[in-house]
Amino acid sequence: MKRVLIVDDHPLVRAGLRELLRRAGFTVAGEASSAAEAERRARDLGPELVIWDWALPDGGMEALARFLKSFPGVRVLVVSAFLGPELACALREMGARGAIAKTAAPGELLQAVKAIAQGEEAFPEAAYLSAREREVLALLGKGWGNAEIAERLGISVKTVEGHLERLKRKLGCPSTAALRALAIKEVTDEGRWESRSGP
Repeated sequence: MKRVLIVDDHPLVRAGLRELLRRAGFTVAGEASSAAEAERRARDLGPELVIWDWALPDGGMEALARFLKSFPGVRVLVVSAFLGPELACALREMGARGAIAKTAAPGELLQAVKAIAQGEEAFPEAAYLSAREREVLALLGKGWGNAEIAERLGISVKTVEGHLERLKRKLGCPSTAALRALAIKEVTDEGRWESRSGP
């Protein structure tokens, strides 16, 4: 799998990705600056893999879902400035093959592209949270305590504590305080990615 379509509304970003991929032996089949143009270019060029900027002017869940439905055989790697647990999980569930933060190093992005090209997934650990873990994380981000979360979800406090320990491991948080800070940020950022993410 070598043919890649780059979808990003910033020419400098596209140029950088094009050079990075070229050096790694991939062929950039084409480029697009919007979701609508990506659909047209994908029909014309038949790429095998697409690098999709989450912050497209006409992007967001709806646009990506439409693309994935129209091109089920194309593997999509999403690049986002706000790649929190909720977004990572949602992208995986809707059919993307990978997601990476815009703060990642070029080598990390290239590693993700290679993994997807080989038929693997390339998601952060956050994408593999269970539905229950996401519920606990969301309530933690709203300022709820363990007892309140337990009562709300109909589980024991000990079970909540177990979920929190797993969340800390998966999300790389050294303490519950750090996990709470990440959860609060996730709640704050949630509205940014439901329609479209920021730059």
